[in-house]
Amino acid sequence: MSPVALSAFRPVRGTGMDETMVPYSRFVVDGFDADALLGVVRDTRFEQRLLAAGHFRACLQRLVFPEFSLDSGAYTLPIFASGSFGRGSIALAMAVSCRQPMWANGRWIPAGQVMVFAEDSELNVRPGPGGWQWAVLLIAREVLQREAVARVGRELRLPRSGWCSRAADPAHAQALRYGVSTALEAAAHWQGLITQEQSAAQSALLLGAFVDAVSAADAGPERRGEGSWIERHRDAVVRRAENHLKVHLDRPFDSAALSLALGVGERQLERLFRDAYGHGPCHWHQLGRLNRARSALLQADATGSVTEIALRLGFGHLGRFSLLYRTVFGECPRDTLRR
Repeated sequence: MSPVALSAFRPVRGTGMDETMVPYSRFVVDGFDADALLGVVRDTRFEQRLLAAGHFRACLQRLVFPEFSLDSGAYTLPIFASGSFGRGSIALAMAVSCRQPMWANGRWIPAGQVMVFAEDSELNVRPGPGGWQWAVLLIAREVLQREAVARVGRELRLPRSGWCSRAADPAHAQALRYGVSTALEAAAHWQGLITQEQSAAQSALLLGAFVDAVSAADAGPERRGEGSWIERHRDAVVRRAENHLKVHLDRPFDSAALSLALGVGERQLERLFRDAYGHGPCHWHQLGRLNRARSALLQADATGSVTEIALRLGFGHLGRFSLLYRTVFGECPRDTLRR
């Protein structure tokens, strides 16, 4: 048996998740840092923005096996994440735990329900208030189907493009959540060495839990991500609105101008934003500016200043900017700049 050392595979803060290609890694982000969160899913980039005030902490874990990987994150505050999965892998995603269903691509998804994303598919997701733990398994389509045939005697119904979600019965949903949690806890408690045989057994148990959950659910009616016009429409409107607001973050919020640019009524926009983000477009605009200011402060060189960054992003009153910033991120702008 050939042992694999694990103790050296835990990156310290600041090394980034993408730099490790090892069986298990753990990475903690203490204080919101969008750049540090970009690579939370292996070989992807997910832009994330903080949506609530308070002290943010994320514990990120990664398991890498020869034929697939599992990423998981436990967040203390709600965020909005937007990105796409890679071209070479199917993504099986789920909320391991959340107090309320999470908003994903225009649809509400409860904990334990698997979302199946075809290669190169997009995901926009927001959890509700309270703690949130997510998990994403990346695997080549042919490997997943091979495992399914060996385990359940048939191939799975997987989308060729886009994504789908299928409600699992409570027993299978709980079994999958338990399987993911158990695998991560076992990996975190590995001390020093793990044999290749133990790694193979852990791989089989984890992949088997996902196959069982998907196969049990895909015997029922399929809900494709592109199947509902209403879901596609509201997701598209939210994305267009977000892009418009990003371009105009340095200007005061203008509800009428946003409504006119999108051809959507102000009340409808308010409802759509509250579904997607948990608050209206005006508050989104303010949080968007504050998130951008935080990124600028974290990336600033020795010549950067709080005043220059605040004014560049349209904050005319520095005292109010500092108060808003401290309320959301739990520290003063100058403290962020000193990091």
